[in-house]
Amino acid sequence: MIDRTSHISMYAQIAAILESAIQLGELQPDQKIPTEAELMETYNVSRMTSRQAIEILHEKGLVVRKQGKGTFVTGPMLKQELGGMEAFYDSFLQKDLEPKLIEMKLTDTPDDVISQLGEQFTQSLFLKRIYYRDEEIYGFSLMYLPGELASTVTWQLAEQNAGYTLLTKHGGYTLKNANLTIRALSANKEQSELLKIDPKEPLIQLSRTSFTAEEKPIEHIKLYLRSDLCELNMNVPGNSFLVDGIRKPEK
Repeated sequence: MIDRTSHISMYAQIAAILESAIQLGELQPDQKIPTEAELMETYNVSRMTSRQAIEILHEKGLVVRKQGKGTFVTGPMLKQELGGMEAFYDSFLQKDLEPKLIEMKLTDTPDDVISQLGEQFTQSLFLKRIYYRDEEIYGFSLMYLPGELASTVTWQLAEQNAGYTLLTKHGGYTLKNANLTIRALSANKEQSELLKIDPKEPLIQLSRTSFTAEEKPIEHIKLYLRSDLCELNMNVPGNSFLVDGIRKPEK
Protein backbone atom coordinates (compact mmCIF):
# COMPACT_ATOMS: atom_id res chain seq x y z
CA MET A 1 0.00 0.00 0.00
CA ILE A 2 1.01 3.64 -0.30
CA ASP A 3 2.03 5.93 2.54
CA ARG A 4 -0.20 9.02 2.50
CA THR A 5 2.02 10.78 5.05
CA SER A 6 5.16 10.43 2.94
CA HIS A 7 6.77 13.40 1.22
CA ILE A 8 6.85 11.21 -1.94
CA SER A 9 3.78 11.82 -4.10
CA MET A 10 1.18 9.09 -4.27
CA TYR A 11 1.53 8.68 -8.02
CA ALA A 12 5.30 8.21 -7.66
CA GLN A 13 4.72 5.57 -4.98
CA ILE A 14 2.25 3.69 -7.20
CA ALA A 15 4.68 3.90 -10.13
CA ALA A 16 7.46 2.50 -7.90
CA ILE A 17 5.23 -0.42 -6.83
CA LEU A 18 4.42 -1.28 -10.46
CA GLU A 19 8.05 -0.86 -11.53
CA SER A 20 9.13 -3.25 -8.78
CA ALA A 21 6.55 -5.78 -9.98
CA ILE A 22 7.97 -5.52 -13.49
CA GLN A 23 11.58 -5.89 -12.31
CA LEU A 24 10.68 -8.92 -10.15
CA GLY A 25 8.80 -10.59 -12.98
CA GLU A 26 5.43 -10.36 -11.28
CA LEU A 27 4.34 -8.41 -14.36
CA GLN A 28 5.75 -10.17 -17.42
CA PRO A 29 6.70 -8.66 -20.81
CA ASP A 30 3.60 -8.08 -22.95
CA GLN A 31 1.35 -8.50 -19.88
CA LYS A 32 -1.37 -5.90 -19.37
CA ILE A 33 -0.91 -3.70 -16.29
CA PRO A 34 -3.82 -2.51 -14.11
CA THR A 35 -6.03 0.12 -15.69
CA GLU A 36 -6.48 3.63 -14.32
CA ALA A 37 -9.83 2.55 -12.85
CA GLU A 38 -8.26 -0.50 -11.20
CA LEU A 39 -5.48 1.60 -9.68
CA MET A 40 -8.06 4.10 -8.43
CA GLU A 41 -9.93 1.32 -6.65
CA THR A 42 -6.83 -0.48 -5.32
CA TYR A 43 -5.14 2.60 -3.87
CA ASN A 44 -8.18 4.85 -3.34
CA VAL A 45 -6.74 7.65 -5.45
CA SER A 46 -8.03 9.97 -8.16
CA ARG A 47 -7.93 9.21 -11.87
CA MET A 48 -5.30 11.91 -12.33
CA THR A 49 -3.02 10.22 -9.78
CA SER A 50 -3.46 6.85 -11.54
CA ARG A 51 -2.76 8.43 -14.91
CA GLN A 52 0.41 10.14 -13.65
CA ALA A 53 1.69 6.84 -12.22
CA ILE A 54 1.26 5.11 -15.57
CA GLU A 55 2.85 8.05 -17.36
CA ILE A 56 6.02 7.66 -15.25
CA LEU A 57 6.30 4.03 -16.37
CA HIS A 58 5.70 5.08 -19.98
CA GLU A 59 8.41 7.76 -19.84
CA LYS A 60 10.86 5.17 -18.51
CA GLY A 61 10.05 2.85 -21.41
CA LEU A 62 8.68 0.15 -19.08
CA VAL A 63 5.20 0.06 -20.59
CA VAL A 64 3.67 0.63 -23.99
CA ARG A 65 0.16 1.78 -24.89
CA LYS A 66 -1.84 -0.24 -27.43
CA GLN A 67 -4.81 1.46 -29.02
CA GLY A 68 -8.09 0.01 -27.86
CA LYS A 69 -6.37 -2.63 -25.72
CA GLY A 70 -4.70 -0.92 -22.77
CA THR A 71 -1.18 -0.52 -21.41
CA PHE A 72 1.27 -3.42 -21.42
CA VAL A 73 4.71 -4.20 -20.06
CA THR A 74 7.27 -3.54 -22.78
CA GLY A 75 8.39 -6.63 -24.69
CA PRO A 76 11.88 -7.27 -26.09
CA MET A 77 13.50 -4.07 -27.40
CA LEU A 78 14.86 -3.87 -30.92
CA LYS A 79 18.52 -2.85 -30.66
CA GLN A 80 19.74 -1.56 -34.00
CA GLU A 81 23.49 -1.15 -34.48
CA LEU A 82 24.70 1.78 -36.55
CA GLY A 83 27.99 2.39 -38.27
CA GLY A 84 27.98 -0.37 -40.89
CA MET A 85 26.47 -0.38 -44.38
CA GLU A 86 23.84 -3.04 -43.80
CA ALA A 87 20.37 -3.54 -45.24
CA PHE A 88 17.69 -2.82 -42.63
CA TYR A 89 15.72 -5.76 -44.07
CA ASP A 90 18.50 -8.27 -43.36
CA SER A 91 19.36 -6.72 -40.00
CA PHE A 92 15.77 -6.96 -38.77
CA LEU A 93 15.44 -10.56 -39.95
CA GLN A 94 18.40 -11.45 -37.73
CA LYS A 95 16.55 -9.86 -34.80
CA ASP A 96 13.44 -12.01 -35.42
CA LEU A 97 11.41 -9.19 -36.93
CA GLU A 98 9.21 -10.13 -39.86
CA PRO A 99 9.27 -7.78 -42.88
CA LYS A 100 6.08 -7.47 -44.90
CA LEU A 101 5.77 -5.62 -48.20
CA ILE A 102 2.48 -3.70 -48.21
CA GLU A 103 2.92 -1.45 -51.25
CA MET A 104 4.99 -1.45 -54.44
CA LYS A 105 4.59 0.85 -57.42
CA LEU A 106 6.34 2.97 -60.03
CA THR A 107 5.70 6.54 -58.92
CA ASP A 108 6.74 10.14 -59.45
CA THR A 109 9.58 10.83 -57.04
CA PRO A 110 8.60 13.25 -54.24
CA ASP A 111 10.45 16.57 -54.20
CA ASP A 112 12.16 15.87 -50.88
CA VAL A 113 13.56 12.60 -52.27
CA ILE A 114 14.66 14.26 -55.52
CA SER A 115 16.66 16.67 -53.38
CA GLN A 116 18.60 13.64 -52.12
CA LEU A 117 18.84 11.58 -55.32
CA GLY A 118 19.02 14.26 -58.01
CA GLU A 119 16.85 15.54 -60.84
CA GLN A 120 17.37 12.35 -62.90
CA PHE A 121 15.13 10.49 -60.45
CA THR A 122 11.88 11.75 -61.94
CA GLN A 123 10.33 8.33 -61.28
CA SER A 124 11.18 5.72 -58.67
CA LEU A 125 10.28 2.18 -57.77
CA PHE A 126 8.58 2.73 -54.42
CA LEU A 127 8.50 0.00 -51.74
CA LYS A 128 6.67 0.29 -48.43
CA ARG A 129 7.31 -2.33 -45.73
CA ILE A 130 6.30 -2.90 -42.16
CA TYR A 131 8.43 -4.76 -39.62
CA TYR A 132 6.67 -6.68 -36.88
CA ARG A 133 7.01 -9.33 -34.20
CA ASP A 134 4.10 -11.18 -32.57
CA GLU A 135 1.63 -8.88 -34.36
CA GLU A 136 3.36 -5.81 -32.85
CA ILE A 137 4.56 -3.38 -35.52
CA TYR A 138 7.97 -1.98 -34.62
CA GLY A 139 8.34 0.29 -37.62
CA PHE A 140 7.93 0.81 -41.34
CA SER A 141 10.06 1.96 -44.25
CA LEU A 142 9.56 3.97 -47.43
CA MET A 143 12.16 3.09 -50.06
CA TYR A 144 12.88 4.73 -53.42
CA LEU A 145 14.89 2.80 -56.03
CA PRO A 146 15.68 3.55 -59.71
CA GLY A 147 12.50 3.46 -61.77
CA GLU A 148 14.10 1.13 -64.32
CA LEU A 149 13.94 -1.70 -61.76
CA ALA A 150 10.16 -1.71 -62.06
CA SER A 151 10.47 -3.71 -65.30
CA THR A 152 12.37 -6.58 -63.67
CA VAL A 153 11.53 -6.58 -59.96
CA THR A 154 8.36 -8.51 -59.18
CA TRP A 155 6.33 -8.33 -55.99
CA GLN A 156 7.76 -11.69 -54.93
CA LEU A 157 11.34 -10.52 -55.46
CA ALA A 158 10.73 -7.31 -53.55
CA GLU A 159 8.99 -9.15 -50.73
CA GLN A 160 11.81 -11.66 -50.24
CA ASN A 161 14.86 -9.44 -50.75
CA ALA A 162 16.42 -6.35 -49.25
CA GLY A 163 16.63 -3.20 -51.30
CA TYR A 164 20.41 -3.55 -51.45
CA THR A 165 19.99 -7.04 -52.92
CA LEU A 166 17.62 -5.69 -55.57
CA LEU A 167 20.15 -3.03 -56.47
CA THR A 168 23.24 -5.28 -56.63
CA LYS A 169 21.98 -8.67 -57.82
CA HIS A 170 19.05 -7.56 -59.96
CA GLY A 171 20.09 -4.04 -60.94
CA GLY A 172 23.81 -4.65 -61.41
CA TYR A 173 24.86 -1.69 -59.27
CA THR A 174 27.95 -1.63 -57.06
CA LEU A 175 27.40 0.19 -53.79
CA LYS A 176 30.16 2.18 -52.10
CA ASN A 177 28.82 4.10 -49.12
CA ALA A 178 25.74 5.68 -47.55
CA ASN A 179 24.80 8.81 -45.66
CA LEU A 180 22.55 8.30 -42.62
CA THR A 181 20.58 10.98 -40.77
CA ILE A 182 18.67 10.42 -37.51
CA ARG A 183 15.80 12.57 -36.30
CA ALA A 184 13.23 12.49 -33.52
CA LEU A 185 9.67 13.43 -34.45
CA SER A 186 6.05 13.08 -33.38
CA ALA A 187 3.83 10.58 -35.19
CA ASN A 188 1.29 12.14 -37.52
CA LYS A 189 -2.16 10.68 -38.16
CA GLU A 190 -1.06 8.33 -40.96
CA GLN A 191 1.99 7.07 -39.06
CA SER A 192 0.07 6.53 -35.82
CA GLU A 193 -2.64 4.54 -37.62
CA LEU A 194 -0.10 2.29 -39.31
CA LEU A 195 1.90 1.70 -36.13
CA LYS A 196 -1.23 1.50 -33.94
CA ILE A 197 -0.02 4.14 -31.51
CA ASP A 198 -1.45 7.43 -30.28
CA PRO A 199 -0.93 10.52 -32.48
CA LYS A 200 2.10 12.60 -31.50
CA GLU A 201 3.84 9.61 -29.89
CA PRO A 202 7.63 9.96 -30.39
CA LEU A 203 9.23 8.20 -33.36
CA ILE A 204 12.81 7.69 -34.52
CA GLN A 205 13.35 8.51 -38.19
CA LEU A 206 16.40 7.22 -40.04
CA SER A 207 16.94 8.68 -43.51
CA ARG A 208 19.57 6.98 -45.64
CA THR A 209 20.90 7.81 -49.08
CA SER A 210 23.16 5.20 -50.70
CA PHE A 211 25.78 5.83 -53.36
CA THR A 212 27.33 3.77 -56.17
CA ALA A 213 31.02 3.16 -56.77
CA GLU A 214 30.86 6.22 -59.06
CA GLU A 215 29.54 8.21 -56.06
CA LYS A 216 26.12 8.71 -57.62
CA PRO A 217 23.06 8.54 -55.31
CA ILE A 218 21.03 5.42 -56.14
CA GLU A 219 18.69 4.71 -53.22
CA HIS A 220 16.83 6.62 -50.54
CA ILE A 221 14.95 5.14 -47.60
CA LYS A 222 13.06 6.61 -44.69
CA LEU A 223 12.71 4.25 -41.74
CA TYR A 224 10.29 5.08 -38.92
CA LEU A 225 10.75 3.20 -35.63
CA ARG A 226 8.69 3.28 -32.45
CA SER A 227 10.87 4.85 -29.77
CA ASP A 228 9.21 2.76 -27.04
CA LEU A 229 10.23 -0.49 -28.75
CA CYS A 230 13.52 0.40 -30.45
CA GLU A 231 16.88 1.85 -29.57
CA LEU A 232 19.96 2.70 -31.63
CA ASN A 233 23.50 1.73 -30.69
CA MET A 234 26.88 2.79 -32.05
CA ASN A 235 30.37 1.65 -31.11
CA VAL A 236 32.61 4.71 -30.92
CA PRO A 237 36.33 3.81 -30.97
CA GLY A 238 38.79 5.80 -28.92
CA ASN A 239 41.88 7.47 -30.33
CA SER A 240 44.89 9.43 -29.20
CA PHE A 241 43.11 12.74 -29.72
CA LEU A 242 40.36 11.65 -27.34
CA VAL A 243 42.85 10.51 -24.70
CA ASP A 244 44.92 13.69 -25.04
CA GLY A 245 41.78 15.78 -24.73
CA ILE A 246 40.76 14.39 -21.34
CA ARG A 247 41.72 16.86 -18.66
CA LYS A 248 43.79 15.43 -15.84
CA PRO A 249 42.65 16.34 -12.32
CA GLU A 250 44.68 19.00 -10.63
CA LYS A 251 46.85 17.88 -7.74
